[in-house]
Amino acid sequence: MKAIIPAKCSSSRVPSKNWREFYRGKCLVEVKVEQLVYAGLHPNDIHVFCEDQSKKDLVESVGATFELRDVANTKDSMHWSDVVTDLVSSVDADDEDPIAWVEVTSPLFEGDENKKVIDLWYDLQSDDYLSSQKKYDCIITVKSFKEFVLDKNGLPVNYNFGRWHEWSQDLPEWYILESPIHVMKKKDYLKHNYFIGKSPYLYEVPLPSIDIDDMNEFEEAQRLYRLLQEKQE
Repeated sequence: MKAIIPAKCSSSRVPSKNWREFYRGKCLVEVKVEQLVYAGLHPNDIHVFCEDQSKKDLVESVGATFELRDVANTKDSMHWSDVVTDLVSSVDADDEDPIAWVEVTSPLFEGDENKKVIDLWYDLQSDDYLSSQKKYDCIITVKSFKEFVLDKNGLPVNYNFGRWHEWSQDLPEWYILESPIHVMKKKDYLKHNYFIGKSPYLYEVPLPSIDIDDMNEFEEAQRLYRLLQEKQE
């Protein structure tokens, strides 16, 4: 299995989010590469896409493969499906080969969890499973929740007011798409121009889970990651 890590330098809400120091001198990219290697991927099969050539030495210092990304590919004006297609097309892999799409912004999703997803992929593709179970064309990571949701007008979205108010345990199961790792065959990425296929397996991420989007989340993820590392030492 090969992995794609999109790691642009131009982050607006957290300047240089992917490359600034996160833990003991390491940036999020270094942390994620180490997690994927721990999960069993060969460092050379981890492709880090960045538009800044100066990041090549850092990427190669941890054994990963640096891929120079077109600056246009990092702009918000570029459609996300085109970003996915462009990066997946750049990876030297056969159509049937699985590729993991990995975001560095979920550092709490560590190596052992990545290994569970990778092992699960091969289990789902095994002859024994395919002959007896539902067929999945990808694995996506999600977070489940059961909450009383209101729209901007204060109206209920997934329950009813008054005497029809459901108990919380009877609320429908909803899921939030998370970003630690998604897995799919190369041909299916290119078929759908996206990192999710038609029949996804929903892999629930363990809590706590933070998908870093702003500075508050960056700092909270730093704090929790540090505590997890100290607990393991």
